[in-house]
Amino acid sequence: MKASLLIVEDCEATRERMENAIIEGGEYRLVGSVGSFKAAQALLESAAPDILLTDLDLPDGNGINLIKMLSLPHITTQLAIVITVFGDEEHVIKALRAGASGYLLKDDDFIEINSAIGQMRDGGAPISPGVARFLLQELSPAPKRQEDRPVGLSERENEILLLVSKGYTSKEIGNMLNVSFHTVNAHVKNIYKKLAVTNRTGAIYEATKKGII
Repeated sequence: MKASLLIVEDCEATRERMENAIIEGGEYRLVGSVGSFKAAQALLESAAPDILLTDLDLPDGNGINLIKMLSLPHITTQLAIVITVFGDEEHVIKALRAGASGYLLKDDDFIEINSAIGQMRDGGAPISPGVARFLLQELSPAPKRQEDRPVGLSERENEILLLVSKGYTSKEIGNMLNVSFHTVNAHVKNIYKKLAVTNRTGAIYEATKKGII
């Protein structure tokens, strides 16, 4: 019998991409796909999936607390893998300590989720290269620099950064704002420059730390 899987993701577009990847892969049986902590909690108890695939930032809770539920005696789910936009050290360490067996980042080029789950079931710990690079960067000695100056993002840049933090791709953001994919990417590059980062993970981390989002 195929292993059963529960998807927990509040961004509808991302959730649909994950559902399609699982269904088209044909390796796992999808027993639920929800966008809230409460709904996920109920399915963990009633549907007893073998694998939990969860985001961290949910509208009514945190995916880390869902992962912690796997240690409860009445929960039979044994494996959990995180898919999120947060790749900073704090989120990664908390998720792994809670019991996550894998940690993947959302990106425009959607990750090969079936392979990652298979690796996890074989005893591996699938982690996105971006997470590993960011952890190395965070753990390296910080270079001396001038005191941080205020970040001046435009209204449009703030709008795009917020959508990026919710997991939307550049193409999806362009469709939502009625602008081209290239225009969105140009704004994203400006955001990176102003926040002194090189990727989405770093931008979200810095913006969160500075209180921008």
